[in-house]
Amino acid sequence: MNPLRALFLSFSRMPPSVMLLIIIGLAVVVTMMVTGKVSESEKAYESSSGAGSIEDVDPKNARTALYSRTYIPANTKIEDKEIEERKIDKLEIWDDATSTSSDVIGHTTKHAIPENAQIRQIDLE
Repeated sequence: MNPLRALFLSFSRMPPSVMLLIIIGLAVVVTMMVTGKVSESEKAYESSSGAGSIEDVDPKNARTALYSRTYIPANTKIEDKEIEERKIDKLEIWDDATSTSSDVIGHTTKHAIPENAQIRQIDLE
């Protein structure tokens, strides 16, 4: 008898509850394997790319941008302790981003600025 035919005949004689358990078990095993592979590749990518590290910025493409150190509420004056300058890639900077602290210190904010966000001209009055 053909082995493939024998396999399908054994499937037809199997109770439905056993077939359902086999299908669910296979789905769980495949899901766990795929999740494991994806998490391994994410860890490898993060370790190789050094996501967010300042040292990896190419000096030719580095630009200075101002970031908020803390949450800055709306309608408050920005102080020196609330901002910091960072060198980041020029592709990550907003078009209207401020580049020096003298452009920002003493200005009032129109909107609330979250922590670790670029400070833009549109945020200032």
